[in-house]
Amino acid sequence: MNRQTVSLDAFQIIGINTRTSNQDEMKGTGKIPALWNKFYSEQALSKIPGKLNSDIIAVYHDYESDASAPYSVLIGAKVAPGTKAPEGMELLNIPAQKYAKITSAKGEMPGVVIDAWKTVWNLTEKSELNRTYTFDLEVYDQRTANPKSAEVDLFITIK
Repeated sequence: MNRQTVSLDAFQIIGINTRTSNQDEMKGTGKIPALWNKFYSEQALSKIPGKLNSDIIAVYHDYESDASAPYSVLIGAKVAPGTKAPEGMELLNIPAQKYAKITSAKGEMPGVVIDAWKTVWNLTEKSELNRTYTFDLEVYDQRTANPKSAEVDLFITIK
C-alpha cells in the first residue's frame, strides 16, 4: 500500500446516503452493503445530474466523534457546481482539505478496500494519522473495472 499527503480543492457530490456504525458493520447488521446494493440495483449513477466523470465516490461523513461512533455514508459522484440533487438523493459540499491518500494493493473487491481500511485503523491506533473525522473518501475509478484485480484510493482527512 502506498501513502502520501495531498490537498484537494472543494467539490460537490450527489448520491444516496445512510447512517451506520463500525460496530454494526462488523456484527453484520450494518447498512453499507445494502447501500451499495441499492446504488447498483437502482442504477443511481445514471440518475445523478451534472456528473464531472464516471468515478464512484463513497464519502464517510457526519461522524458523531470518531470511528467508534455512528457516521453517515454517501455513495455517489462529483458534480458540477450548482447542480441540484434529484428526489431521493442528497448533495454534499466537501470543503478543501488535507488528506492522507492511501492506495490499496491490487486485488479482489471488496477485500482490497477492507485491507486499506485496516491500514487506516492501524495507522490511527499508532497515532501516525492525525484524523479529523470530517469527510473520508473511497474513490472507485477505472482501476476498479475488473473486480478481480482492482485498486482503490482512500482519502482520509487529516490535520
